[in-house]
Order: sequence, then C-alpha cells, then structure tokens
Amino acid sequence: MEKICKKTGQPFTISEAEMKLRGKMGIEGEPHYSPAYRFMQLGAFWQHWHLHERPCDKTGKNIISVFSKNCPYPVWHRDEWVKNANPPGATFDPEKPLFEQMWDFFQKSPIAHSMVGGNDNSEYTDDWWYSKNCYLCHSGLENQDLKYCYRALYCKDSHFLTFSNTSELCVDITYCFNCFHLIYGFMCQQCSDSYFLFDCRNCQYCLFCSNLRNKQYCLFNQQLTKEEWEKKRKEFDFGKRSFYEKAKKMFQAMMLQQAWLRAAIVDKCDNVSGNFLEQCKNCHNCYLITGPSEDCVNVARQGGGAKDTLDCLSAAINTELAYYCSLAQDQCYDNKFCYNTIQCKYAEYAAHCFQCDHIWGCCGLVGKKYHIFNKPYSPQEYEQLKGEIIAKMKQTGEYGEFFPGYFAANPYDESWAYMYWPLSDEKQREYGFRLNPKKEKRVSHYLDVSHIPDSSHEANDAVTKEVFWDDVAEKPFQIQKNDITFCQRLNVPLPYTQYARRLQENFKWIPFDGTMRSVFCAKCHIAVQTGWPKSYDKRILCEKCYQQEVY
Repeated sequence: MEKICKKTGQPFTISEAEMKLRGKMGIEGEPHYSPAYRFMQLGAFWQHWHLHERPCDKTGKNIISVFSKNCPYPVWHRDEWVKNANPPGATFDPEKPLFEQMWDFFQKSPIAHSMVGGNDNSEYTDDWWYSKNCYLCHSGLENQDLKYCYRALYCKDSHFLTFSNTSELCVDITYCFNCFHLIYGFMCQQCSDSYFLFDCRNCQYCLFCSNLRNKQYCLFNQQLTKEEWEKKRKEFDFGKRSFYEKAKKMFQAMMLQQAWLRAAIVDKCDNVSGNFLEQCKNCHNCYLITGPSEDCVNVARQGGGAKDTLDCLSAAINTELAYYCSLAQDQCYDNKFCYNTIQCKYAEYAAHCFQCDHIWGCCGLVGKKYHIFNKPYSPQEYEQLKGEIIAKMKQTGEYGEFFPGYFAANPYDESWAYMYWPLSDEKQREYGFRLNPKKEKRVSHYLDVSHIPDSSHEANDAVTKEVFWDDVAEKPFQIQKNDITFCQRLNVPLPYTQYARRLQENFKWIPFDGTMRSVFCAKCHIAVQTGWPKSYDKRILCEKCYQQEVY
C-alpha cells in the first residue's frame, strides 16, 4: 500500500507485516508518516553526544548531565530521583487538548540527570553501566579505561570506538568485534596489529586491506613476507596528524575502488529485511539490531530479546509489545507512545518513568501503579478514565500521534536524529522539534587546532594547558595528560577534533537513513536491496556473489 508522508511529502509503502502487527497490538487505521520520518521523530527524543555541567535541581550540587541548564524539566541526580520522585499531578479536563494538559505538569516533573549505574571513576558518561575509569563515553556496558567511545561492550584501553565489542588497544574502530591493537577499522572481526582495514576477519599485521580472511603481512591486499611488511610499515607514520588524515582518504578510496560490499549486512537471521541485523526472525525494515529479536517492524538500534515491537527506537533488553516508542527498555511490556521508560508495563503516553505499570499520560514516576496524569486511581477508576481520555483524543485526532517535539528534554541538535537528519533551525521549527536556545561561542583564548603538535611524540604537558576550538563542531575541547601517554604508546595522533564529532564521523560509516534502495549486483546484475550510498554502486554485491568473491 502506497501513501504520502504528511510531514515530508515523500512516498512510502505500508507493508503487510506492519499492518499485521498493528492489528495484533490493537492499533487502528494506517500510519500517516513514513518510517524514516518516524525514526527522525523518535530520535529527536534520544539525547546524544553531549554532557553538561549543571546543578542538580533537587540538591543544588554540581552534576554532569545529558541535559543542559536550559532543559524544560527539573533535572535531579538519578539517585535522588529514584529515592524521592513524587512529581505533581493534574486532573483530566475534557475541554482542553490532551497534549496541552500534559505539558503543563510534565514541565514540573523531575527527571533523572542520566542513566548510569555500577560505575567506578566514570562520572563523565551517559547510558554507561558497570564500567571503570571511562571518560566522555556513551551507551556501553562492562568497559574499562575507555575514552571518547560510543556503543562499546566489554572493551578495554581504547579511544574513539563506535558500535564495537570485546576489543582492546584500539582506535577509531566501527562495528568491529574481538580485535586487538587495530587502528582505524570498519566491520572487522578478530583482527590485530593492523591499520585501516575493512571487512577483514582473523587477520594480523595488515595495512589498507579489505575483505581478507585469515591473512598476515598484507599491504593493499597484496601478500608480503614478514620482512617486506615490516619495512613497508615504517614508511607509514600514523603518529602524525597530517599522515593520519591522508590515511583516512586512502581508506575512503579503498572503499570506493577496491573493497567489495555486501548489499545488506544480515547474519544468523530468518525472514528479515533491513540492514546490520543479527539473530533476527520475522523482522522487517529494521536496522542496527545486534541481539535476538522477533516479529518487529520499522525498528532501529534495538537490543537483545525484543519481540513484537513496531515503530520503535531502542526498544531494548527483553522488551515486548512496544509501539511508537523511543527508549522503552529493560523488560518493558505493552508500551505505546512512550519515551524513556524503563521496566514499565501497560504504559501509554508516559515519559521518564521507572518500574511502573498501568500508567497513562505520566512523567517522572518511580514504582507507581494505576496513575493517570501522575495521580493515583483504583484499577476500576483507572480503566474508566483511560477509556474516556482515549475517546476524547480520538475525537480531536490526537490519539495515535506521538508527543509533539517540544516535549523532548533535549534540543534537536543534541539528539540521535540530528546525526542522520541534520536540519536547519527553520526546518526544526516546521517539524516542531525543540531548538537549542544557546549555541556555544568561541572565546578569544581558544586556540586553533593547528597549534596541536602534528606528531603525538612531539607533545608535552604544555598542550594540556590550552583549550582548542573545533570550527566544524563549533565546540571547545582539551587534551589531557593520559591522552598524550596513550597516543604515544599506540603511535597515533593526539585528539584534534571535539570528541563527539569524531565519533559521529566514525559512526557514519554504517549506512543508515531509515530506508533501503534497489541496486544491481556489480557481478551478476541481479536486483538487491541496500543501504549503501550510490557512490558505492559498482562495488556492491548480492550475498551469493559476495560469498564467492570474499571466501
């Protein structure tokens, strides 16, 4: 079934799988927005890449939060919030629009400053769990001695990792697993002591290689002797920023001219469509799922154990029956139109709630049951009033719509969505997203990055006393003493951009815009679906040709 998106004006297709799942969840009618716009809309509610120094609105103590001082919600340290959450409530008024009523008391409902737990010496992190000695890291579990990382699991002693697991002494790796001392890699597994690799497995001592399996001492995919390789290796000074940037361009050229690309990265799956999927069954138009998921449609960045999720972003860790939710996580069940709910059941239009069930139109609750607009009701009263509110919302056309963008606790340019769909301020206003009221400005004493030593081996403690300005990110950053030690040890350049920009640049190697497109296999010319940009069309292979070419 073909439709036109009411927001973007772009055509989109409603699949049979989507309509079947809508029926299972009791969702009436058809969607009005394209799946890609739904991803953007939900992603606007997922704060990303930014940490702010601000006071806790409960204690007045200084904290590091994902939410700035301009957050429209009161922000409490998570420990205070869990212990003392008792947000104000409201009484449903059938004469007023529902979102208007909710927004009035949502703004008075405290929310947690960040979601972290079990960490040691890792204050400057977000969505970071059971880790030690980590700094400026986001979305990770059981890591140690990491800096500037995003979506890392079980990793050690590394910088600028994105979407990588069980790796150590690595820099600038993306979607890599079980690697050791890999400098700049994408989609590699069990590789070590290597530089600038793409789609290599079980390789050691390789440089600028792609699609290799079980190789050693290769340069540009050419086999060398150990002596030849070591001699050539000395010609590449990765410790210099100038050469490192040149090497990145060489890697990009290798991707376009030498590497073979699988049309879609799908492993251990049954009856699926989408990209970067692992252990999925009956999942359609789904992306970036790296754990068991079943019967899901229009889902991105989902974690293990999810089932029956539709139009969701990060419905993670054994969440089931979630519809139109952003961050319904950790054993949520039957959540609809929610954002940032954790261990919640039977929740609708809820936000920033933890361990609640049977809640409707609530914000900032911890451990509550049978609440509407943050007020308690008996189970019978709850069901009756909920039915009245839904009937009213159906009359006004509000029911089935996600929260308006101004409900987000973060501005759009600090969201997950902004990385994939950067929008002008004018477009953000048009779509109703929250704008950032305060942009950072360059201070006179901030130095240009050209003042950073080109080689990390030329650096001394003097560089740690300066503040540098990233013109592209329009943000300041500093270099710390342990950055110098780490970079000299691995012979890589000192940080020379604001860390979040570099993470985003690395993460963008994973193609995603919420859609797939048709392309012809570069070998057999059969039509396949892919997420790779058109610039790679001559290097994209169907699964059969990829297996024949690479293995």
